[in-house]
Amino acid sequence: MKQKLRHPIFLAMHAAALVIYLLLPLYWKLSGYMYELFGGCIMSRFLFLYCPLCGGTRAVMALARLDVVAAFQYNAFVTVAFFVILILDIVAWVRFFQKKQLLIKLPSWSWVAFAVAMIAFWILRNYLLIAYSIDPTGDLGVFWKAIRAYLAS
Repeated sequence: MKQKLRHPIFLAMHAAALVIYLLLPLYWKLSGYMYELFGGCIMSRFLFLYCPLCGGTRAVMALARLDVVAAFQYNAFVTVAFFVILILDIVAWVRFFQKKQLLIKLPSWSWVAFAVAMIAFWILRNYLLIAYSIDPTGDLGVFWKAIRAYLAS
């Protein structure tokens, strides 16, 4: 009698994540070409504001180098989300090896909390950029500093 594979979607997701991880160098190379071609994020290019994920690729690259401080500077939201997902994944693997039926169950409000946190990060990040030229990625701070100097004169 064949034994039914437990949690095939869970295992397939991890296989896909492994493939994505192995393809990261190709993604980084292509993202460099896309940056040269399009000039970066549309929001930062035309509105001089950061989207919630601006700096996310650089944060992931820093995490791949195990440089958590740099990753947090590039995009704190992506870095924190990475560690939350990592903790949830470790819990799921432990429950998988314990042969539990339910690997993880997130409350229904967790997706709303995630969206609210992302929007709050987006607003705070742009407020600090515009009001104080706090720009950890170094892409837009000079522009907003010049705008503030122009308005002050």
